[in-house]
Amino acid sequence: MTPPDRARRWALLVLAIYAALGAVVVLIPRPIDQGFTPWVRGLLAHLRSHGLAPWITYEVVEYASHVVLFAPLGILTVVVFGRRMSWLAVPLLLGACALVEFTPTLLGFDHEVSAIDLALNVVGAIGGAAIGYWAAPPARRRTAPLR
Repeated sequence: MTPPDRARRWALLVLAIYAALGAVVVLIPRPIDQGFTPWVRGLLAHLRSHGLAPWITYEVVEYASHVVLFAPLGILTVVVFGRRMSWLAVPLLLGACALVEFTPTLLGFDHEVSAIDLALNVVGAIGGAAIGYWAAPPARRRTAPLR
C-alpha cells in the first residue's frame, strides 16, 4: 500500500468517527452547550480580568465554534477524495452543513434554523476543504514508459 493510499484510509476512518460523533451531537434534543454556558461565561470573565481581549465574548466563542468544528470535516473529506476528485467534496460539505442545521428542526426539537450558523458552518467546511486540498497527497502522475 502506498503512503497516499494509507493516508486516505486513515482519513476515511477518522472522518467516519468524526461524522458519527457529529451525528450524536445533532440528534441530541437540546443545545449541546446547555449547562455549560454559565461556566464558559465565567471562564471568559476570569480570562478577561487577566488580559484576554474584551471583545472575546461567549457569542464570539459560540460563532467561532461553528467554523472550528466544521474545518476538520472539510479537511478529511478532501483528503479522502484526493486532489483529483476534491471538487466532489464541496457539494457534499454544503449538504452536510445544511443537514446539520435543519435536522433538529425537522425532528421537532426546540431549535431555530439560523442563517448565521449555517454560513459559519459553510465557512468552516470550505476553509477546511481548502486546507485539505493543500494537505492531500498529490495525484499520481502517469509517466511515459522509458524507451
